[in-house]
Amino acid sequence: MATVTIATRSLKKGKAYVIHFNNPETGKKEYHKTLRRKDLAQEEANRLRTLLDSDRLPTKDTRQPKQQSLPTFGQAALLCQAEWDRKLGEGKISNASHSGYGYLLAPVLKEWKHTLLHEIDEDTIRDYRIGIAEKTKAKLVAKGKEGKNCNVLANRRLFVIKQVFAMAVKHNLIEKDIARDISSLSEKDSERKNAQKPIEIEELLTAARQRRAKHYLPLAILLAVEHGCSTQEVLSLKWADVDLAENHITFHRTKNGVTRTHRIMPRTHEALAARLEHLTRYREKRAVRAKGDFVVGNMDGTPFKSLKTAWKGLCINFDFDDLHFHDHRHTYCTNMLKAGCTLKETSVMIGHKTLRMTDRYSHLEGVLEDGPQDRLAARYAMTGTAPSEAADT
Repeated sequence: MATVTIATRSLKKGKAYVIHFNNPETGKKEYHKTLRRKDLAQEEANRLRTLLDSDRLPTKDTRQPKQQSLPTFGQAALLCQAEWDRKLGEGKISNASHSGYGYLLAPVLKEWKHTLLHEIDEDTIRDYRIGIAEKTKAKLVAKGKEGKNCNVLANRRLFVIKQVFAMAVKHNLIEKDIARDISSLSEKDSERKNAQKPIEIEELLTAARQRRAKHYLPLAILLAVEHGCSTQEVLSLKWADVDLAENHITFHRTKNGVTRTHRIMPRTHEALAARLEHLTRYREKRAVRAKGDFVVGNMDGTPFKSLKTAWKGLCINFDFDDLHFHDHRHTYCTNMLKAGCTLKETSVMIGHKTLRMTDRYSHLEGVLEDGPQDRLAARYAMTGTAPSEAADT
């Protein structure tokens, strides 16, 4: 039998599988190809072994693997279901647990079965989780069970989503488990207050300015609450997308391919100018050569991997309980509507493709209460007479 070997190489992101074979004509070990998935490497090694056993050598054409389609959520879910079947057969999980996992996974598959794994990011999962909680709450209210916890089902769905992504990493379908660090919603207090009031935003900014990350974290928060940026948009923002002179800024949302341009809000403009001045002064003083163009990143312009460490430290030290950076998008939508913007305008400004998504992000109860009163106050203001004075006369 022909000698074909697979060597595993550890990379910064995942592993690589290098295939070699002994050339029967020369007796020398030769390189064949490198693959990033173990199952594909094993399949290719078997194909090569069969070829060599038939007294043929791999040619340039035979060394080219067939184009592999990108893995979907549904494919990873099948692997997960197979694992649950195995554990049931070995007695490691009960029939009830096995049935429960399948029951929870079914609606998720209906949503994402044919979605490519690499198209699902943390924000997508968070949005899905929050959406399930809000739908559950609406159903409970309709049934007169408002006091019931509405986050339980959302957390159970998140549980099976995490298992699918863990299985995808295990089988090298993806390199990173982006679902692993997403926390469950609180089941002690099902009423999640995602949107902050202006005074609460100011308190958050004041706290951020006292942190070691004061040169970029307040700016990141402002981009989120004043422009509706996701974490991805904050981290991917480049100076080429910022025009301080013309007061324009452009955001590119890779999640849905939407590009949007805003006039820069005053506080954000001030923070961007301060960030640029700080970077320029630092680089000149320490002779740091710019290697990238990222606004919120390292001092040489290369990007940050995440904001998690800085954000977590801020929340712990200043007791911002159960506040996620992603919540700022809810704050943006709600305050846009409270400022008098329409749902359509808010949807366009935040980069949503549907009004339904924007509606989910917005806390409309307060808007519906405040709007008519604001219009009434404006009407009274037109007369130059306060309501109490008008009543007296």
